[in-house]
Amino acid sequence: MNDRKECCGTLRPLLPVLILSLSLLASACVRTVAPPPLDVTFLPQRGDFISRDGERLAITEMVKMANDAEYILVGEGHRNIGDHKVQQALLAAFSDSGKPISLGLEMVAVDMRHILDDFGKGQVEVAALEEELQWKTRWGYPFPLFSPLFEIARRNSVPVAGLNVPPSVTRKIGREGLGRLTDEERTFLPEQIVMPSMDQIPMLDKVFEQHGEPGEDDPARRDRFLLAQSVWDSKMAEQAVNLHRRYDWPVLVIAGAGHVEHGWGIARRIRRFDPGARILTVMPWRGGEFDSAEADVFFHSPDTYVSRMGMTISSTGRGGLLVEAVTRDSRADKAGIRPGDVLEQAGTVRLDQLMDLHRAGAEAHERNRELVFQIRRGCDAVVVNVGKLGEKK
Repeated sequence: MNDRKECCGTLRPLLPVLILSLSLLASACVRTVAPPPLDVTFLPQRGDFISRDGERLAITEMVKMANDAEYILVGEGHRNIGDHKVQQALLAAFSDSGKPISLGLEMVAVDMRHILDDFGKGQVEVAALEEELQWKTRWGYPFPLFSPLFEIARRNSVPVAGLNVPPSVTRKIGREGLGRLTDEERTFLPEQIVMPSMDQIPMLDKVFEQHGEPGEDDPARRDRFLLAQSVWDSKMAEQAVNLHRRYDWPVLVIAGAGHVEHGWGIARRIRRFDPGARILTVMPWRGGEFDSAEADVFFHSPDTYVSRMGMTISSTGRGGLLVEAVTRDSRADKAGIRPGDVLEQAGTVRLDQLMDLHRAGAEAHERNRELVFQIRRGCDAVVVNVGKLGEKK
């Protein structure tokens, strides 16, 4: 009893300090900050459709919207599996709705029309298209990502057309300009080359800078790059219009997001070639800033990457890379990385986009250093060392 009194007497002066410490611990994650704008009104899952107003859209509502369009342009990240799944769902829903539709692909050039015509007649199987279309050398991205589109087209008798200029022609324009094209190469050019709008130029300049070569000093190179991009977009728009007129059906166009965003690329040229055309643009939203002017409709599709370290990560769009999964006994697992962690920095590189992780790994390898992550785990800041890349952990 006396011991208890002494104990309590000893603790009594410390109680305010203990209560304050517990209070601070409980409020460690509480901050008073101004809320961001309510751009999207729900927490979307992969593949969810979102209206310009940030409201949820069902795929049946998407089909209704498409019924009033002559051209449905869907932007993609060429390696993003989620983007491809949405395309497949849209093509299946549109073609299952009972209203005929045709499919135009950036990935295939117009000189392959005979192959796609034979495919439409049932004379070429889906499994043979990779070789017949010279997919690996002409397009390069994995054919299995795109083959389900052809399977749906075969099942629902959807006509398929290539929209693009042969890649050798655009590469030559980028290197040497139009003047060095042969007569045969000129036959693949669009009848009218529509140059970019002033609004699109800053985006194209960013792409141009990413394709630059160290030490390269050619002032005309940027002009040739813009010309090649204009040939690319103009040809795809021209062929989409031709496909629409050929069948008098709506055209579902699948192309890189840069050709669809803000209506700058293909849509702007379609309106030039087919005045008054009804166009619906659909873009992936990666989860960052929501720009409602970028498209008519969006679908949620974070960039995702499976690292050799044994973790699946995605871009949050708001700073940091989210760890979605960790393979048991992998380097990431043994180092202590866990699902739900947000990788904020690796070495000296801030991690905002998936490419940043590649940059951090290259930096660590070049400097022969261990790769150290700074991680946000709930309210905690955690440091994880995965060791030197290339060495067993």
